[in-house]
Formats: sequence, structure tokens, C-alpha cells
Amino acid sequence: MRMQRFGPSTQAAYLSTDLAERDLPQWRLVTHIMRMTTIYIDESGYTGDDLYNPDQPFFTIASSLIDDEEAAAILRRCFPRYQGAEFKFGNIWKRDTHRNGLRSLSGEIPAIADRLFLYIIDKRFSLIVKMFDYLLEPIFTAGGYDYYGNGYARRYMNTIHRDLRRFGGESLYDETASRWDAFARAPKRDTMNALRTHLTQTANSTKHPISTVFTMLAEAARTFEISNPDLETFKDSSEIQLTAVVSTVVHWRQQRPEDFHVVHDESSNFLRQRDVWETILRDECEPGPVIMGDGTSVEFPLRVRSTTAVRSHDSAAVQLCDVIAGLGAKAALSFDERGKDPFVMELIQLGAGELTHNGVRPHQDYADEPMPRRTGPDMLDQMVSLLEPLHRRRGN
Repeated sequence: MRMQRFGPSTQAAYLSTDLAERDLPQWRLVTHIMRMTTIYIDESGYTGDDLYNPDQPFFTIASSLIDDEEAAAILRRCFPRYQGAEFKFGNIWKRDTHRNGLRSLSGEIPAIADRLFLYIIDKRFSLIVKMFDYLLEPIFTAGGYDYYGNGYARRYMNTIHRDLRRFGGESLYDETASRWDAFARAPKRDTMNALRTHLTQTANSTKHPISTVFTMLAEAARTFEISNPDLETFKDSSEIQLTAVVSTVVHWRQQRPEDFHVVHDESSNFLRQRDVWETILRDECEPGPVIMGDGTSVEFPLRVRSTTAVRSHDSAAVQLCDVIAGLGAKAALSFDERGKDPFVMELIQLGAGELTHNGVRPHQDYADEPMPRRTGPDMLDQMVSLLEPLHRRRGN
């Protein structure tokens, strides 16, 4: 089977490049350093590979180009009575006196929105997306279609989300997501059989067109099992953290021309697959545009020159990202209508709604056109080519 796409299943890790080793003239070296921009990031709602988690339904990564000094001033201004050792959204949310400061922060967001970005992953939706990625995408490709062409996969999954909830209901949506989650977390014969049984029974129990989709999925699950006789090696399919970090860097690369330095909270474990991160960020890859899953393109190399882990206690910029990430998770819950909170809706109206965001979550942009035919390398081919040196080192 083909390596799966870098949508909600993307993986990555760490790169540090010493500019002095580039043997640049001194004046060019100084110019290069001056054009470096630091991206600060922090996260909210990470629960490892437990994506079917009703207590933490969203994973968010907030990123910022706001430095420590300015971030500290914003936090002190918005939360003047906060006494904790560091600003944490969880602590702010618990107390009314601090929650009022979220109103002030929301009011300031429009003025700094161009230096903030929020990446949101709806975990339950991402499970459905992953199931289609791993089961059906290879079949579409073998049939000569470009599932990812022009962002088609995103529109297609929006359509699946809409029709599955409309004609199957929440219980069927939940059951399907949980069956894939069970297999992804413990890939073996019995969890695959349970998934395939669910898909087959659903296909046979309804006359709505979603039965056709479930028939396709059931057959694709059988093909997947035949193609992967050692199911236990199917690892890391529930990865979302590294996906969000890479997608965050892609966003900023699409917006800005300079080199980047990434600073993140040391408690984050997205660097556990540092060899993949290192490969994605390597400078010696063939330069040029790479098409992403949403149909946009980004220039490679991504030019992240270093990645540094810091104690959040020591970085007001990372603390600001923590607060923005937590606020984003609450806002995402309200957008999804699973938990509308009047206070959160007020914050959105005050200015939090100006946050630029993207991610793996359903939108009202549906696939009303045929899937495009494959005419050359698709997004997955480009990513496989990019990661080829890594897989050669692993002997794949």
C-alpha cells in the first residue's frame, strides 16, 4: 500500500542548523540572522493516541510571532490580578476574576491577529478522515483518481460528515469513529474484524446512499487486511500533534518570506519522531511548491533553522500561546454546537473570532463535482519523495 497522506496523519521532529557552517560572507550572515523570525507555539487538549475522548474533543496548537516582552505586557494588562507562577488557561478558566480577563484579551486580538494562528483538530472527525485516508485513498488512486487534487479530499470529507450525521445520526457517527479508533490504537485481527463487521452491517441495514459508502469501506477494509498481513506493525496512525506543528509552520511559510526559529514548551512531545521532522525540514530537498491537503501550496524547503524547547515558566510568549490555545479549544466546541457556551460566544463577538485558524475539522464546503482524475504526482507522491531519504535509512 502507498504511504498515507500528510493530512491528519502527518509526522515530523527536530532540526538545528548552524548558520556559521554555511560558509557565508559575513555581511550575508548578518543579513540572514536579521531576517530570522521566531514562532512560539503551545497546545491544548493533547491526549496522546486517545482520539475518541469526549472530555477533550479538540486538540489545538496556537502559534504567535509576539516576543516575550510584548506577550508579558499583554498578559499583565489583561489579567492584572493573576498571581500564578505562569499564565495557564486552565487556571484562568477556573476563576471568574481571571475569566473576566479573557474579555480584555479577546478585545485585543483584532490588533494582533496577523501575528497569531490557531490550528484546530476535531479528534472525532479526524478519526473518520483517517479511516478514509487509510482504507479508500489507495483504491481511488489505483482507479486513476487524484483524491487530494485541488483540495478535493477536504470537500469530500465535509460531505461525508454532513451525510453521515444527517442520515445515520450521532450514534452511527460515534460508533464508526470509535471502531476505527479501537483498531488504530490496537491494530490486530480482532479489532479489524470488529471494524469490518460494523461497516458491513451498516451497509446492509440502510437504503440511503451512505450504504454505498459503507459498502466501499467494508471492501476496502478487507483489501487493507490482505495487503497488511502483519497488522501489528500499523503504528502511529493516530498521530496528530506533529501534524499540527508542521501545518503551523506551513501556514507561516505561506505568509512570510524569512527564515524561522521555532520555540515550544518542553512538555510537548511532538519531537519524539525527530527523524521525520528533520527530513521534512531538510534544506537539500528539491525546492519548489508542494500541494497541501487543502489545495493550497507551500514552497519547500520550509527553512526552519532551529527548534528550541523551553520551560513555559520562562517564556511569556509561550504562555500567551497556552492561553490562546485553550481559548481556541473552547471556541471550537461552540462552533461545533456540541457545547455552546454564552460566555465563549461573547468572547468570540468581542474579538476572539478574529483569530486566523485552520485545521482538521468539518466545514460547509462540499464536494459537488466528480473526483479529479490523476494526471501526475499527487500530494502524497510529493511527500513520499520528500521523505524518501528517511525511508532509505530505515531500509524500507
